[in-house]
Amino acid sequence: MKKQTAISLIVISAFSVAAQAAPRDLANGKEKYEETCIACHGENGKPTIPGLPDFTSRTGPLKKGNSALVKSVMEGVDRPGADMAMPPLGGNPDLTEDDVRDILSYIRKTFKGK
Repeated sequence: MKKQTAISLIVISAFSVAAQAAPRDLANGKEKYEETCIACHGENGKPTIPGLPDFTSRTGPLKKGNSALVKSVMEGVDRPGADMAMPPLGGNPDLTEDDVRDILSYIRKTFKGK
Protein backbone atom coordinates (compact mmCIF):
# COMPACT_ATOMS: atom_id res chain seq x y z
CA MET A 1 0.00 0.00 0.00
CA LYS A 2 1.33 3.44 -0.84
CA LYS A 3 2.12 5.82 1.99
CA GLN A 4 -0.42 8.42 0.79
CA THR A 5 -3.20 5.80 0.60
CA ALA A 6 -2.40 4.58 4.11
CA ILE A 7 -2.48 8.13 5.48
CA SER A 8 -5.79 8.79 3.70
CA LEU A 9 -7.29 5.68 5.29
CA ILE A 10 -6.11 6.75 8.73
CA VAL A 11 -7.58 10.23 8.30
CA ILE A 12 -10.90 8.83 7.06
CA SER A 13 -11.02 6.34 9.95
CA ALA A 14 -10.24 9.05 12.49
CA PHE A 15 -12.95 11.27 11.01
CA SER A 16 -15.50 8.43 11.21
CA VAL A 17 -14.66 7.74 14.86
CA ALA A 18 -14.82 11.46 15.70
CA ALA A 19 -18.20 11.81 13.97
CA GLN A 20 -19.61 8.87 15.94
CA ALA A 21 -18.18 10.17 19.21
CA ALA A 22 -19.31 13.76 18.65
CA PRO A 23 -21.17 15.23 21.62
CA ARG A 24 -24.91 14.89 21.24
CA ASP A 25 -27.66 17.33 22.16
CA LEU A 26 -29.19 15.63 25.20
CA ALA A 27 -31.88 18.31 25.57
CA ASN A 28 -33.01 17.64 22.00
CA GLY A 29 -32.81 13.89 22.65
CA LYS A 30 -35.05 14.23 25.71
CA GLU A 31 -37.53 16.44 23.84
CA LYS A 32 -37.73 14.07 20.86
CA TYR A 33 -37.96 11.02 23.17
CA GLU A 34 -40.90 12.61 24.98
CA GLU A 35 -42.58 13.54 21.67
CA THR A 36 -42.02 10.27 19.84
CA CYS A 37 -40.88 7.36 22.02
CA ILE A 38 -42.37 7.71 25.50
CA ALA A 39 -45.80 6.31 24.62
CA CYS A 40 -44.34 2.86 23.92
CA HIS A 41 -40.99 2.92 25.74
CA GLY A 42 -42.19 4.62 28.93
CA GLU A 43 -41.04 7.66 30.86
CA ASN A 44 -38.59 5.50 32.80
CA GLY A 45 -37.26 3.45 29.86
CA LYS A 46 -39.43 0.46 30.68
CA PRO A 47 -41.85 -0.56 27.94
CA THR A 48 -45.56 0.12 28.20
CA ILE A 49 -46.32 -2.53 25.55
CA PRO A 50 -45.50 -6.23 26.07
CA GLY A 51 -42.52 -7.50 24.14
CA LEU A 52 -40.81 -4.13 23.65
CA PRO A 53 -37.25 -3.68 24.92
CA ASP A 54 -36.45 -2.49 28.42
CA PHE A 55 -33.83 0.25 28.17
CA THR A 56 -32.90 -0.24 31.82
CA SER A 57 -31.91 -3.88 31.33
CA ARG A 58 -28.18 -4.65 31.16
CA THR A 59 -29.02 -7.27 28.52
CA GLY A 60 -31.38 -4.99 26.57
CA PRO A 61 -30.90 -3.30 23.23
CA LEU A 62 -28.49 -0.66 24.57
CA LYS A 63 -25.72 -3.27 24.58
CA LYS A 64 -25.71 -2.89 20.77
CA GLY A 65 -23.61 -0.29 19.04
CA ASN A 66 -25.06 3.02 17.92
CA SER A 67 -24.93 2.20 14.21
CA ALA A 68 -27.16 -0.86 14.71
CA LEU A 69 -29.56 1.10 16.91
CA VAL A 70 -29.71 4.06 14.51
CA LYS A 71 -30.53 1.64 11.69
CA SER A 72 -33.28 0.00 13.76
CA VAL A 73 -34.89 3.33 14.60
CA MET A 74 -34.56 4.70 11.08
CA GLU A 75 -35.96 1.55 9.42
CA GLY A 76 -38.28 0.27 12.15
CA VAL A 77 -38.22 -3.00 14.05
CA ASP A 78 -40.52 -6.00 14.16
CA ARG A 79 -39.48 -7.90 17.30
CA PRO A 80 -40.62 -11.50 17.71
CA GLY A 81 -43.02 -11.66 20.66
CA ALA A 82 -43.82 -7.94 20.66
CA ASP A 83 -47.46 -6.90 20.53
CA MET A 84 -46.62 -4.36 17.82
CA ALA A 85 -43.79 -3.39 15.50
CA MET A 86 -41.97 -0.10 15.79
CA PRO A 87 -42.55 1.88 12.59
CA PRO A 88 -39.65 3.65 10.89
CA LEU A 89 -38.60 6.72 12.91
CA GLY A 90 -40.97 5.63 15.64
CA GLY A 91 -43.80 6.88 13.46
CA ASN A 92 -42.45 10.46 13.42
CA PRO A 93 -41.42 11.29 9.83
CA ASP A 94 -39.98 14.63 11.01
CA LEU A 95 -37.12 12.96 12.93
CA THR A 96 -33.69 13.37 11.40
CA GLU A 97 -30.74 11.03 11.81
CA ASP A 98 -29.21 13.62 14.17
CA ASP A 99 -32.43 13.53 16.24
CA VAL A 100 -32.19 9.73 16.40
CA ARG A 101 -28.55 9.95 17.57
CA ASP A 102 -29.56 12.55 20.18
CA ILE A 103 -32.40 10.30 21.38
CA LEU A 104 -30.04 7.32 21.69
CA SER A 105 -27.55 9.39 23.69
CA TYR A 106 -30.35 10.58 25.96
CA ILE A 107 -31.62 7.01 26.42
CA ARG A 108 -28.14 5.68 27.21
CA LYS A 109 -27.40 8.46 29.71
CA THR A 110 -30.82 8.33 31.38
CA PHE A 111 -31.83 4.65 31.44
CA LYS A 112 -28.91 2.32 30.72
CA GLY A 113 -28.40 -0.22 33.49
CA LYS A 114 -30.71 1.43 36.04
